[in-house]
Amino acid sequence: MSGKPVVIQLNWEDPVTGESQYASRQLPVAIGREASKMPTQLDHQPVSHLELEHQQVSRCHAIISMVNRQLHISDKSANGTFLNGRVIQQTGQTFTPKDTIRIGPFKLTAVIVNNTDANSTELNREYSHIAKSELATEPNAILGWVLGGVVLLLLGIGLWFAAQTLLNRARPTIEPDPAESSLPHPEVGALEIPTTA
Repeated sequence: MSGKPVVIQLNWEDPVTGESQYASRQLPVAIGREASKMPTQLDHQPVSHLELEHQQVSRCHAIISMVNRQLHISDKSANGTFLNGRVIQQTGQTFTPKDTIRIGPFKLTAVIVNNTDANSTELNREYSHIAKSELATEPNAILGWVLGGVVLLLLGIGLWFAAQTLLNRARPTIEPDPAESSLPHPEVGALEIPTTA
């Protein structure tokens, strides 16, 4: 790692409440259930801690660090750490912000943030798949769907009227014969039936 500290933002969804969570930590980061069981130093650098409360999470489950300018995760658990659904070896492997890390029931993503920007945590939530799922419930999205439905309904009605007009114009008209209209119509009266006696 270079002399400049690297900060990552970890995003996850609480497995019990479904609530989106996030935390920014300086690398390296130890993730586990008990901070007292996590290392405080790694290669002469202080280690940040992220506690995830669940019995499936080991006391010190995994460590995220920077190796050759790439994010790297190593497994320190009994239950295993998964990257995109595949178990990682204890020696670890590199990953990108598009990858999903599973620790116990927690699914996390990690994004490198610019630690000189005071608002970097909030701005970088836009790159998280969890934050994108929250955007789908915005009131503006519902309004957009309603307006789209109204526009489609109006287009349908307009097309129906246009089709009716074209069909009426294309229908042949039969003019009445003037000779038939001048003939007198006999009046229909009572019909007499002759009887023989």
